[in-house]
Amino acid sequence: MAKEFIIQLRISGEGRSELFLVPAGTTTIGRQEGNSIRLESGLISRQHAQLECTATGCQITDLGSANGTLLNGDRLTPNVPVKLAHGAVIEIGPFRLTYEQIPVATSVPETTPEPAPKPKPEPAPEAKEKPARPAPTTGGDEPPPPPPPPSKVMAQSQPPLDYSQPPPGLDYYSRHLVDYLPGIYHGEFMSRFLAIFEAILKPIEWNIDNFDLNLSPRTAPPGFLPWLAHWFEISFNATWSEEQQRTLLTEAHELYARRGTAWAMRRILEIYTGVEPEIIDTAEGLEPFTFVVKLPLPAAQVDRILIEQIIDARKPAHTNYTLELKSNGRRR
Repeated sequence: MAKEFIIQLRISGEGRSELFLVPAGTTTIGRQEGNSIRLESGLISRQHAQLECTATGCQITDLGSANGTLLNGDRLTPNVPVKLAHGAVIEIGPFRLTYEQIPVATSVPETTPEPAPKPKPEPAPEAKEKPARPAPTTGGDEPPPPPPPPSKVMAQSQPPLDYSQPPPGLDYYSRHLVDYLPGIYHGEFMSRFLAIFEAILKPIEWNIDNFDLNLSPRTAPPGFLPWLAHWFEISFNATWSEEQQRTLLTEAHELYARRGTAWAMRRILEIYTGVEPEIIDTAEGLEPFTFVVKLPLPAAQVDRILIEQIIDARKPAHTNYTLELKSNGRRR
């Protein structure tokens, strides 16, 4: 007698997550209103696919949709029904439908149960003999037993990688290279074969097409910032945060043009410390070619040596300076 099931679909994608109980008969799937399962997406046809279900299982048929239907990663042949197994994954556009068959509990007629066989007495002594095995002494010549193998729980503590979905922008089928071939070669095998080369070549083309993003301090990857800094003879140490580096490189063209001026010195120190310093180079009593840098920060919050290195790298070569920091409310 055929086994009966409760059939359901777990629908996910596009912010949607629900459980659909599949009735017996025909269940239509598509974008148009009136379908049993309506999936709203521009990648889904008005009548995309349908399920033919009985109490013992279901078959799915792609109704000649424009973008096709995937079953466990394989594209279905249009208008050819395929039997579904428990756990099968149906991909229609951005949606994933997981097929589940839950056995129906049937009533069992009351009968006199047969007496259970008596357990054999042999396994009991074996179970006792194993823990009763003497452990080797520390002073003997017998080496200690090896550690037990890792349990299944330990082996499964790290979730396996999910290879069910291709990387963003790529597909199991060719989207670009297959268009360069005559129509006779636009079959499933050639499309999947060319997708291997697209997985290698497309990321390279994306890097070339969008290389201009690497030339902007605001969009360049963090590892690319030191290369941009070399254009202006700038080098960063570990104390420069990523945001400070991007800010300095964004204004580097203007700072480089005014290198050696009080304005450029003030702006660089402001970017690095977060506060605007005071630079005095025209006050009475100053020695010739001497200026004072007053930084309104406590000495305990800044590295004096690094501040002096920034000033030394950007002051006029023939000048001297004095750096003053706050210390208990007084300057030093």
